[in-house]
Formats: sequence, C-alpha cells, structure tokens
Amino acid sequence: MTHSKPQRKRFNRWVIILLAMVVVVSIGAVAIPWGDDNNGNPKPSPTATTPANLGLSGSGAQLASLLSGARQHTFHARYKVSGDPSLLGGTLSLEWWNKPNSSRVDTTRSDGNQTVRTASFVNGGDGTNCQRIDEGDWTCQAFAAPAPGDPQGIITSLTSQLAGRPVTVSNAKISGRSALCFHVGGGTEPIDVCVNVDGVMLRNASSKIKYEISSLDTNVPDATFTPPAKVS
Repeated sequence: MTHSKPQRKRFNRWVIILLAMVVVVSIGAVAIPWGDDNNGNPKPSPTATTPANLGLSGSGAQLASLLSGARQHTFHARYKVSGDPSLLGGTLSLEWWNKPNSSRVDTTRSDGNQTVRTASFVNGGDGTNCQRIDEGDWTCQAFAAPAPGDPQGIITSLTSQLAGRPVTVSNAKISGRSALCFHVGGGTEPIDVCVNVDGVMLRNASSKIKYEISSLDTNVPDATFTPPAKVS
C-alpha cells in the first residue's frame, strides 16, 4: 500500500517526538517533586539538567530536562502504539535501546500487505538509518548526528513542541509504574508526556496517537548498536 505524503509526514513527526529522548545535554539544573514514597509522601526528584538555549521555563523546562537526562541511562523499552489507522499506516510497534553515548530506535509497521522495519542508530557523533521491507535485505545509510547529540534536528523538534505553550505536571501511574506526567496545552494539538524517575518516556499521547510502555528493562548488549548491514 502507498501512503500519502501528508500521512507520512505526520507519522514521522511522532517518531521524532519519541526520538527526542536520545538527545544529550547537560547545562543548568532544576529540582521537581517526584512520585511518592511507600507512605504516600512526596519524594524529591533526582537532579536533572535543563538544556540551555531552549527558551523554556517552569514545567516545560522540567520536561525537557528529564527527557535529556534519560540519555545518560541504560534501558530497553518497548511501546504499544494505538490510534488513528490513517496516521499510523496500519499496525505499529516501537522499541528503544539506550546506553550513554549510544542509542537505537526500531519501528515495525504493517498494513496487512507489507511490513516495513526501520532501525535508527546514534553512536557518539555517528548516525545511521536502516530499513527493511518484508523479508528483503536491510539497507543502511549514514546521516549527520552532530555533538552533543541532535540527530536530524531532534532537539529543535522538541523545542517546537514546548516553546510558548502552557505545561502542567502531575503524578500518575502508567502501566503500574510511577510517573510524572506533563500536559502540553495550546498549539494545534495538545500532548501528554509521562516519564519515569530516569526521564525514560512511559507515555506520549495526543488525541490521535498514543505510545505507551509495554516493557522496560536494562538488558542492552553492546551488539545492539551494530547496524544490520553495511552503511553507505
């Protein structure tokens, strides 16, 4: 099946929002309340860093800080994706591995006739995009991932989602996990982003598409960050 360019652009926009968490920045600091202890009392958050030059403040800066902080942790996350089929282009799953200095995000999309798999890597300053259609061969191409880690302008995309918009924050549970949830209002499409104590995203949702964590662990072998084909 061939999808229209507007659908592809909107699909890629949400993938970029998810990928925003691979960004690593470490300037500034902000403290926020985080979850509760076993007695239901609020716990202080870990120290988080706020990217300079984003022009953000308050809860918007807190969200950007936590998302950037996730880049310093080791994790393997799987997400269930649901929403408008015309935007998703069929069924969609997403898987993300991260270690300090290396990240990988895979997507699998199927429309019933064709299955398209993608794998995007960032290793230091090197970026690689790979794709596989059905049972064909993987193909991989290099792309620019300039330091300190903004592949394909991801930090710019994140800024465009937060700058100038009201952001409120609350404690919540996502799939049984303690979360800090940010509601980003205004704009053309309000969004909700929930993260855990390490800044790892647990939910990212609009009225049309929702990504929600289905599993989370720290099993991330080094071989995970080796592209599946020769990079051209």
